[in-house]
Amino acid sequence: MPRDLFSFQPDEENPLTLTRSPEAQAATTSSQGGLNELSTDKDAQSLTPAPQLRNKGANISARNDLHPYVQTLSLADVDSCVALENAAFPENERCSREKFIYRLSACSELCLGLFSTSDLDAPASSEPTYETARPTNSASPTKKAVLIAHIVATKCDSKTVTDSSMECPPNWQSSASPVDTLGHQEQGRTIAVHSVAVLPKFQGRHLGRTALKSYIQRMETAGIADRISLLAHQQLFNFYEGLGFVSKGPSKCNSYGGGWYDLSARFPVAQLIDKSKIYEFSEHGTGV
Repeated sequence: MPRDLFSFQPDEENPLTLTRSPEAQAATTSSQGGLNELSTDKDAQSLTPAPQLRNKGANISARNDLHPYVQTLSLADVDSCVALENAAFPENERCSREKFIYRLSACSELCLGLFSTSDLDAPASSEPTYETARPTNSASPTKKAVLIAHIVATKCDSKTVTDSSMECPPNWQSSASPVDTLGHQEQGRTIAVHSVAVLPKFQGRHLGRTALKSYIQRMETAGIADRISLLAHQQLFNFYEGLGFVSKGPSKCNSYGGGWYDLSARFPVAQLIDKSKIYEFSEHGTGV
């Protein structure tokens, strides 16, 4: 995972909120002031603030200025996903453009983006994903839905992420291709998360954790799998355990340097969350 992706600074008075997407705002007027069912990080309200928290008010203001909202990714977001991945990871840990195209073609419903509607004077306008973003309104070409974080996954047959699940099948675009054991397995009951990234400028603002919580809730509600699995290093165990994940021991995956551990969260996840194990982390990882 990218550096500072999992910085979590619990805030009892100012929980992070998600706003509605421009499409949702146009479709309906909400009595909740534009917030959706995933707007409030409710369980953060009972947590004790991390002792290393600094400039709390400034972080909260900068975070909420983004007015982030979540939306399923599509092939139209490929350029933004690549730009985000390139900004968040060192070259040897990035998901390739080919894999993004494959995953957003084969299983876009498993891929989630955290967006911010930004004009030229907005915080995200200087980011690489602003250039690749699509306008939210044809009448205002500079007002765009800018990707600031993403979670990209496939499904697999095993209970943990495998080297084969991270691969892109050869000739996958051919309808005549035989069933392949590589890549996405539609019949699988495990969601294998391969890439989680936040733009470096916006790391340390609860965004990674908020995106993951929203993702977990969506996948659980959809009922399309029994669990979510991913790879991580030991120093991230407390963070993931705070979100309901359980370590399954050293991973057999040797990709991207190896040294990984398997973590998995079985649905329903909410009852597994251990709030005492949510801390602030800074970690490099992989965008496989």
